[in-house]
Amino acid sequence: MPGRDGERSVATASLERWLKAALTERLGYKAAALFFAIVLWFVVSAEEPSVQLLPVRLDASFDSTRVLTGSAPGIHALLAGRARDLLKLYHTPPVIRRIVTDDAPDSVALNLSPSDVYIPPDIDVVVRDVQPRTLVLVFDVTMTRRVPVASAVRVVVDSGPTSASGRLTRIEPESVTVTGPRRVVNGMASVSTVDQTVTVHDSGAFLVPLDVTRLASGVRVRPTEVRVLVEKPPRVRAARDSTRLTAFRQK
Repeated sequence: MPGRDGERSVATASLERWLKAALTERLGYKAAALFFAIVLWFVVSAEEPSVQLLPVRLDASFDSTRVLTGSAPGIHALLAGRARDLLKLYHTPPVIRRIVTDDAPDSVALNLSPSDVYIPPDIDVVVRDVQPRTLVLVFDVTMTRRVPVASAVRVVVDSGPTSASGRLTRIEPESVTVTGPRRVVNGMASVSTVDQTVTVHDSGAFLVPLDVTRLASGVRVRPTEVRVLVEKPPRVRAARDSTRLTAFRQK
């Protein structure tokens, strides 16, 4: 038994010396060997074939009258090639280019296929699939047209007995230019003035602002003011008196 204990002690001491030497001696050589081993691993890994799912950038060209609502949905492509080539695509993402014509509707559906994905010629990869296969882009299309002006002005004449039905009012201009999303502008029947009451003493003109607070978001109108012209018609009573005087003289 004592012999066996002595052998174990010698073995344990030898193991301790070996571990100490491995951890403390020739550290420079060991660090260099580890570095080159890691570099070699990266080199070999870069040449290994790999398959990865990478994001694809959508480059859609359309007229300035169109505004893309929200953000474009994400597109991904399944790519196969060497790892080093796939790594380059993280810095230069694949691209799908499409042109939206001026006469296209507000919602445009794009059918996508692997052949639509553009890869730079210096990168050797194969596009195996692209998702989604159908992409819908929704636009706000800007439109400009003339819209009639609706008067919400009440004119009160405080001189003479002229009634509301006996005065003439008109608006200049009778229509204004409206610009905004096509679906909103097409549905506009008129643009109203502000609701107000104006008291006048005689014929004349005054400026009235349009009620732009009631317009939908993104809609602009020019001009923002109109002129209301008030014309008092000739007094009918005076004309009747003149007719009677002429008849009396003829007698």
